[in-house]
Parts: sequence; C-alpha cells; structure tokens
Amino acid sequence: MTRPVLICQGFQRAFIDIDSPMFSVSASMRRSACEQVLKRARSAGWTLLHSYLDSETLGAAGGASIEGFSPSPAESYFRQRSLSAFSTRSFDIKLDALADAPIFLISLAGLSVIGATFFDALERRLDIHIVTDAVADVSRSGVDEEARLAAIETMARAHDRHVTCRDLVAMATLAVRPRPEQLPAYGVL
Repeated sequence: MTRPVLICQGFQRAFIDIDSPMFSVSASMRRSACEQVLKRARSAGWTLLHSYLDSETLGAAGGASIEGFSPSPAESYFRQRSLSAFSTRSFDIKLDALADAPIFLISLAGLSVIGATFFDALERRLDIHIVTDAVADVSRSGVDEEARLAAIETMARAHDRHVTCRDLVAMATLAVRPRPEQLPAYGVL
C-alpha cells in the first residue's frame, strides 16, 4: 500500500501572531493539534507536502514558517500563489505521482484556500480528506470564524471526506506499531 500523504498548508507565522492583520483565533487554538498530527505522520513515514501561501499581504504580515512546521530536507515544499495548491505546477505533478495514496489536509490558510485545494483534488479524483479539527480560518468578511470553520467541516462531510485529529493520529500510530508477527517470540516457562 502507498504511504499516506499529509498536506500541510499555510503554516505561517502571520496566522498565529496576535499583532498581525492575518491573525486567526482558530489558528492559534488549533496549532497544537496540527503539531501532533505532523509529528505522528513524520514518525510513521508518511509523505509530507508543505504548501506556503505566497502573497504580498502575507509576506508583509509574517509569511515565514511557524517554528516546528518547517519542512525537513526529505519533505517537499511549494509556494502557492493562488487559492488552490494545485495551481502550483510542481505540487500538481507531485500529487499526480501519489494518486493512489490517501491524502489528508491540515491547514491554517482559511476557507477559500482549503476549499479550492479540496475541490481541485476531488476533480482530479484524488482520495483527499480534510482533518476538520486541524484547519483554521480568519474572519474577514463579516462571517465569524466559527461559522467559516463549520462551513469547512460541512464541505468535507458533504463529500464524506472528513476525519478528525484523533482518527488520523490513531491511523499514524498503527502504522508505526509493529504487527504481532514482527514481535520476537518468547517461550512460555
């Protein structure tokens, strides 16, 4: 079986810096859940793809990676210049090569970016799932963050493509736990 893929989208300081115009309450609250998922996926040997939003506004507000979320040398890194990560040709090519793998999306990038990436993956018939308690949004349009987070979860549930951090961490934990036949045999005395 192909290793699962974890897409880490928009893990940039601007979303958790309280002084930033891009600050998101939900991003600061969900950061630790995202860290837990990332650590488990790394320890289980999943394929990790990092997509960073690349815009003037975000760059000025703190576009650098959040500590602990920077890609390792073995992990792919992409600059996303529009709503969907698939608009980055190299990202699209990389995921095309991983088309048989289950894909999980965690993101601090917000409803529009998460939705665009999710729907582009569905259009490509990829097995993508949104980790609904490891996503965040910024309230900028007169709709509060809670309602926008509910919209993300509804979008994932409507396509039966939702999982929680708990589900994902359990899956990653099972992947690193040895199977019974891999354990040494001990004789009974």
